[in-house]
Amino acid sequence: MGHAEKIWLLLIGLTGAGAWLGETGHSSWTLAFVVAGLIALKGRLVIDHYMEMTSAKPRLRRVLYAFLAIVPTMVLVSHGWSDVLRRLTTIN
Repeated sequence: MGHAEKIWLLLIGLTGAGAWLGETGHSSWTLAFVVAGLIALKGRLVIDHYMEMTSAKPRLRRVLYAFLAIVPTMVLVSHGWSDVLRRLTTIN
């Protein structure tokens, strides 16, 4: 089995773990941090191994890594301030 296949299987496993965690019905900061970590890890694997950004120009790589930092952060923001976000995005 090649490197790409191993990364793919790891991504499948991480996706399954995230789905299982989402189905538990729990809502805690620990779970939010675990899910955000899974998102960050999966994103980094995709960026580095499938998009081959390790050999790209540093500026492009930094843009992708910055985007990757934003997505898990938004998961944490939506967990911690869900009531505020709901009020801001609801039409009354």
